[in-house]
Amino acid sequence: MNLDEIKALAYKHLAGRKAHRERETGFIYYHGQRVAKIAVQLRQLLLPDDHSHDQELTAAGYFHDIAKGIEPHSVYGAVLIREILADLCTREQIERISELIHYHPFRDPDKDYNDWIKIIQDADIIDHMGVVDIWVEFHYQAHLDGPLSDAVRFYETYFWPLAAKMRGQLNYEISRQIFDDRNRFLMNFVNRMKVEADGAIYNLDNLKKV
Repeated sequence: MNLDEIKALAYKHLAGRKAHRERETGFIYYHGQRVAKIAVQLRQLLLPDDHSHDQELTAAGYFHDIAKGIEPHSVYGAVLIREILADLCTREQIERISELIHYHPFRDPDKDYNDWIKIIQDADIIDHMGVVDIWVEFHYQAHLDGPLSDAVRFYETYFWPLAAKMRGQLNYEISRQIFDDRNRFLMNFVNRMKVEADGAIYNLDNLKKV
């Protein structure tokens, strides 16, 4: 499997698309690149002696949202990827990549997902937390053309309950640790944003008096 060719193909299919009107063009391409890297890093932490599926994890990360906007996008994506990678992968590799894409958003308590599926599931969730979420939210608020206070209200009324749900979907303790670290950063950022959006000076009491 030539991952450089597959990455170039992902760019061709995804970099010019706008899957959500409130996000930048190519979000699903850049998100896929990050998910692929996170997935391999998780594998290294969880299964340090088994790199046998790293190429499939990477390719699935690149293309896991190939059908975004057509729901259920993972089911359609699992079908599309068979045609897209037909000339670049073996039949066995395509089967594994298709499976990873198919199950990446599902959480069926009665299904025993393998480690590779659970890793790609966690990588996808992790990338939606932290700095990337700030970027996504700023794009969304710019699209709505609302004031800064609307972004603060979004986090307080919608995002924190959603974040708790996202955390509950993670499969591994190390994934939860990474998620929590990103969430702490995000909470600190939003707390400061709330203060400064109201025209106050953050941490004023601790500033050196001149």
